[in-house]
Amino acid sequence: MATTHQVKIITQDDESVSFECRSDEDVISAGLRQDIYLMASCREGGCATCKGFCAEGDYVLGKFSSQALPYEEEEAGEVLLCCCYPTTDIEVEVPYTYDRISFSPEGLSFEAEIVEIAQVSSNVMRLLLQRTGEDKQVKFDSGQFFDLEIPNTTTTRSYSPANTANKKGELEFLIRIVDGGKFSTYLKSDAKIGQKIQVKGASGIFGLKENGFTPRYFVAGGTGLAPVLSMVRQMHEWSEPQKCVIYFGVNTEEEVFLLNELESLAAEMPTLELRICVWKYAENWHGEKGSVVDILRRDLRETVAKPDLYLCGPPGMVDATFAVCEEFGIQKERIYLEKFLPSGS
Repeated sequence: MATTHQVKIITQDDESVSFECRSDEDVISAGLRQDIYLMASCREGGCATCKGFCAEGDYVLGKFSSQALPYEEEEAGEVLLCCCYPTTDIEVEVPYTYDRISFSPEGLSFEAEIVEIAQVSSNVMRLLLQRTGEDKQVKFDSGQFFDLEIPNTTTTRSYSPANTANKKGELEFLIRIVDGGKFSTYLKSDAKIGQKIQVKGASGIFGLKENGFTPRYFVAGGTGLAPVLSMVRQMHEWSEPQKCVIYFGVNTEEEVFLLNELESLAAEMPTLELRICVWKYAENWHGEKGSVVDILRRDLRETVAKPDLYLCGPPGMVDATFAVCEEFGIQKERIYLEKFLPSGS
């Protein structure tokens, strides 16, 4: 027989919200049932958006991906709220502020129209959306993501915009084309200019952190460039003075994209340096030769200052970069990361 327990969510700014949760339902579902919309995305234990730290109480965890919640984090008390079932009253600390919690489904989703679809590399497409309706404003923190729904289906995929929040209603997405992928197939075969797409969000906790004038190094693998580009563009818009370096890594030269945009941004930002890294390079490649991990290790060896690190890309790249940071004594608290996880993991 199910029992009922009290859940207290404590946010980064020391605010809190409490609600009841049955022992046979997860915390995210319990919140939704009571019109409390905590940060979450896949709700299948695969994306880590709903991660928190259980400071008090007991619980059991359902099925989840070890990429989203590694063993050592699970042992330390980290939980994914979408698969967390309380067995007592619990208190969970979450890494976002109170204003990220919504108490109404209104404003969580909106309609947007496709205004551009373009292939920008051998395996990446650029999708530009324009919000419809009278309210054109698109609100999000650089680094967050939106869920895009394939028209006439219930299939959604999560992507981070490469642009910044704006009042024009524009959203720019950089989407890797995967053989057999549902959204990839839609983009290549069915997507058309003028078509309407349902957009939900913004979600996610990846984003810029304030740490004085500490340099910021951004390490991106493939389309992990999108949230990185959004964050650097935000720094440019706000005239932030920190030195920043973008490490953009791909396998082959044919996979490089938005090179002109990156170079134009660097020309406008005296604080920005670019490292375009190609792993399997041709003899005539004039950029960085090797992986982002190799080039980052070289730069950390040559610098005295320890930067803040922002990592976004496949789990293997993120884990290898994280190890390099540890090698050079960069504290875990100064490393902010987001891994691309397989759909439905």
